[in-house]
Amino acid sequence: MKVASFGKILLSFLVLFSLIFSFQANSTEAAYTYQAKVNADVLNVRSQPGTAYSIKGKLLKSQVVTVLGQKNGWSRIVYKTTTGWVSSKFLTSVRWTGYVTATNLYLRSAPSGKILGTLSKATSLTVYGKDGSWYKVYVPSIRKYGWVHSSYVSSQKPVIVRTASYEKLVMKVNSNLRKGPGTNYAILSTEPAGTFVDKLAVKGDWIQVRKLNGTIGWLHASLVRDPASVLKGKVIVLDAGHGGYDSGTRGRSYLEKTLTLTSALELAPRLQKAGAKVIFTRKTDVYLSLAQRVNISNYYNSDAFISLHYNAYSPTSTGVMTFYYNGYKDAPLARSIQSSLVSSTKLRNMGARYGNYHVIRENRRPAALVELGFLSNPYEEKLVATSTYQQKAATGIYNGLFMYFLQR
Repeated sequence: MKVASFGKILLSFLVLFSLIFSFQANSTEAAYTYQAKVNADVLNVRSQPGTAYSIKGKLLKSQVVTVLGQKNGWSRIVYKTTTGWVSSKFLTSVRWTGYVTATNLYLRSAPSGKILGTLSKATSLTVYGKDGSWYKVYVPSIRKYGWVHSSYVSSQKPVIVRTASYEKLVMKVNSNLRKGPGTNYAILSTEPAGTFVDKLAVKGDWIQVRKLNGTIGWLHASLVRDPASVLKGKVIVLDAGHGGYDSGTRGRSYLEKTLTLTSALELAPRLQKAGAKVIFTRKTDVYLSLAQRVNISNYYNSDAFISLHYNAYSPTSTGVMTFYYNGYKDAPLARSIQSSLVSSTKLRNMGARYGNYHVIRENRRPAALVELGFLSNPYEEKLVATSTYQQKAATGIYNGLFMYFLQR
C-alpha cells in the first residue's frame, strides 16, 4: 500500500509538472500589443502558429498590422477583420514619436509599477506598444525604458512657455554631489558615470544640478558634459556578420545572417539620432569577405567597429559575450559594451574576453565582436528573435558606446 501510494503521488507530481512546463513553453512572449509592418511581398495568415495550419488570408508588403502576442517564432496579428498567425521574421516593428503633455509624468517600471523617474512636459518618447491604457516607451534623453499613461502622451509636440531653461548634463565619471560649490561642503551622494542631471546655476567652477528624482546639489564643472556631444560626429561601423551564401550558425527557425542584419538595422537609428555617422558593412543579404569588412573600417577611419554575431555550442548554452583582440585599443570598448548589454538584456554574463578573430585582429581601429545569444539553445533562439529582445540588445550596445565615448 505504501509503495502504491507513493507511486500515485509521484505520478500526480509528474502530471502537474508537465502541465506547468507546457504552459510556460506555450506562453506568449509579448506582454503588450504593437504595430508591425509586413516585409515580405506576400505573407500568409494562418489559423494557428505553423505552416501546417490552414491559410485564413494574405497580407501584402508594407501593410501594417497589430501584433497581439508571439509564440515559437510566430506572431498573432489582427488586420482589419482578420485575426491569425504569421511568421515573425516577416514583420518589422513600427514605432512612433510621442511627447509628454503633462507638466510632470511618472515613468514606471510596468503599468502602475514602480516609479523610475519624472518626465517634464514636451519630453520626447519612442512609443513601442500598448497594454490597456499604458504605453511602453523609450526615453532617449535619459536612455531608459519604461511605461507611461497614454492619456498624457501625444504625437504632437506641445507648445510650452518656459520660465527657466535647464540644460541637460551627464556625469563623465563617478562623482560626488555636494551641498555647496566646493570640496569643503558635505557629500550628498556619490553618483555613477552616466547619470543625467539638469543644470540650474553656475558659481565659479561649480555647477548646481538637479537629479531625476529632484535632489539638488553641486558638481565640479570638469565632471560633466553635454550628452548631445558624446556620440556626435563619431564614425561607427556596424558589421552584420555573415551574409549571402555564408549563413553562419543555424537555429531551428533562424539563420545567424538574418538576425545579425536585424540587429544592425535596429541599432543604427539610435546612433544616427545621437549624431553619429553609421557605416554598414552590409545592409542586405550579401556576402563580404572578412578582409572587405576590415577594409571598410580602416577606410572610414572609424571611431568604433562593432561586429554582430549569434553563438552556437550546446542546447543548454546561454548568454552574451564580447571579444577584443588588442588589450589597449579594443578592450575598453568591448568591456563597456558587454557591461551595458548584460544590464539591458539580463542574459547570462559570459564576459568581455580575448578573441583571435580576423575582423578585430586586422582592424586598425577600436573593434569589438559581440555574440548576442545562442541559436543552438531552442529557448534562447526564440528569445533573441523577438522584437523585444532586439530592442534591448540595441539599447545595450548603444549605451555601451555612449559610456565608452563619454570620457573621450
